[in-house]
Amino acid sequence: MNEMAEYSAEWWAKELDGADKEYDDKWRRGAQKVVDRYLDDRRDEQEQIFGAGARKYNIFWSNIQILKAAMYATPPRPEVTRQHDDAKDDVARAAALVLKRMLTFDLQEDEDGDHMAFQKAVEDRLIPGLGQVWLRYEPKIEPFEVPEVRDDFGQVVQPAQKGEKVVDEQVVIDFVHWNDFYWSPARTWEEVWWVGRRVWLTRGKFEKRFGAEKYKELQTELRDVEKQGYPKGFEKGRVEVFELWCLETKKAYWIHRATKAMLDQKPDPYQLRDFFPCPCPLLATHSTQSLIPRPDYVMCQDQYDELDVLNGRIYSLTKALRVVGVYDQGNAGALGSMLTAGELRMIPVDNWAAFAEKGGIKGVVDWFPVEQIQKVLMGLIEQRQLVIQQIYELTSISDIMRGVSQARETAKAQSLKAQYSSVRLQLNQQAVGKFVCEVLRIKVQIISNLFQPHVIMARSQIEHTESAALAEPAVQLIKSGQVMQFRIKVGEQSLSMADYNAERELRVEFLTAIGQFLSQAAQMAQSTPGALPFLLRMVAWVAASFRGADDIETVLDEAIKLSSQAPQQPDQKQQKPPPPPPEQAEQARAQADIAVAAAETKNKAALATQAFRHNMASEIVKNMLNPPNANL
Repeated sequence: MNEMAEYSAEWWAKELDGADKEYDDKWRRGAQKVVDRYLDDRRDEQEQIFGAGARKYNIFWSNIQILKAAMYATPPRPEVTRQHDDAKDDVARAAALVLKRMLTFDLQEDEDGDHMAFQKAVEDRLIPGLGQVWLRYEPKIEPFEVPEVRDDFGQVVQPAQKGEKVVDEQVVIDFVHWNDFYWSPARTWEEVWWVGRRVWLTRGKFEKRFGAEKYKELQTELRDVEKQGYPKGFEKGRVEVFELWCLETKKAYWIHRATKAMLDQKPDPYQLRDFFPCPCPLLATHSTQSLIPRPDYVMCQDQYDELDVLNGRIYSLTKALRVVGVYDQGNAGALGSMLTAGELRMIPVDNWAAFAEKGGIKGVVDWFPVEQIQKVLMGLIEQRQLVIQQIYELTSISDIMRGVSQARETAKAQSLKAQYSSVRLQLNQQAVGKFVCEVLRIKVQIISNLFQPHVIMARSQIEHTESAALAEPAVQLIKSGQVMQFRIKVGEQSLSMADYNAERELRVEFLTAIGQFLSQAAQMAQSTPGALPFLLRMVAWVAASFRGADDIETVLDEAIKLSSQAPQQPDQKQQKPPPPPPEQAEQARAQADIAVAAAETKNKAALATQAFRHNMASEIVKNMLNPPNANL
């Protein structure tokens, strides 16, 4: 490697020339033929191999459609989690929710952008053998003007100022055509020290990015030529610009290759951990000797060619397999009427005796023997099916995955067949999932390093969630550069097909686990109310490990706080009332003494009254027995 502080445009042009030669010889020419085969582009070379008007069996196209649906069919549903699922780490949890909402918003709102870029990258991986995307920071800047400030005497205290402000920001995921991606010669991605891409800019975009003067300088070099992999006239009115990122100098360069002009250069534009604004590309078969891929088609091209040959022969024999024969010219009229007559029709024959003497119809007609052709045709059809099965085995597509199964097969047998074919398919699915995750990680780093806090708040809409109180510290945590403490995961199963029951099953699983715990903890909470915060913290600890439970963790935190602050209700049977204050006790004692004295007085009065009444009754009885006038 040539050690230089800054690499000139001439040096980069030489590097690109060497890369083009290497790619063309070992990969690009063959990759273009694979693309033509996929599109069934029948050029002169194909006609020479299979003959003019040949009938080909383009099962390669069918297999690619199946693999595309199996590897990437729906927009990713990213999961952003904390490095350590601590139930009390509320700020980090809110920051993870902010990042998740931003990533999900971009993928759902801009399906024609990010989603289509991923789809095209996967398609390029399956056909020519390399799929790649490129991340680009794109701010929306508007001018602003601050009016002048005057004091009470009319003097200008602060003059008017003009400037620019960022009103919106986004990270664009650009698809990179397989013919436009460049990298330094290397055996593994870790050894790559520069990457680049070719961008075709219209005049308006070029002048907006590099200025009108640059365009005038390059105008004489613009040519309308047709290159491999580009439609005719594509380059007309466009400028070929190469964007190159060098790990050695930590700079990004923009050059015009034809004139060897340096258009622009910037030091470490995004401050990314791995510097490059792109992940390791999706690569087909390659070894540790070189990153140059071999398309999957090459691995079974002999079977594809054999299938085309067999299908061509079947077509030719099918054309020959028809009902033709010869007949006696003397009976032409009657025989012609028989072949064109309708149902239930009698046809007269001249000189019936002579006709019968010849053996009737069997004696005057002889049909072309098709039995041998039919036998050969059936053999070719069987052989074609065997070749198709070979292709399925080589491409890991089993009959069960194509929706074809035998009625006598058990569910277990079908499951085993699907598992066998999915062994290699899962590797491809995992590669796509890793690729998407790495792209989203780079995107999160750009958001952390370059986005304004108010843009993060606006795009995430975090203030409308239960974590609104944690919005500002969460954004501060993101801007602090600690985004690497978050794990970004995309389940490869979510990329292959739309499973509408997956989210429901996940929530049912969560509720089942929590329900079993709560049913056992309810008795403990009733007998010991002070244990309620502890039980709720256990629920929060379990929820932290469930995907998709971020939204309810805030609700659990609020419940824990309320349960900790609520007064504990005592058990009336087990807990005695607290003793009263001394003053209140003395007053109660005096009141009790008064009540006792009053009760004694009342009791004495009652006894006296009772004695008086008894004496009065005795006196009355005595007087009745001894009236006062009886002694007179």
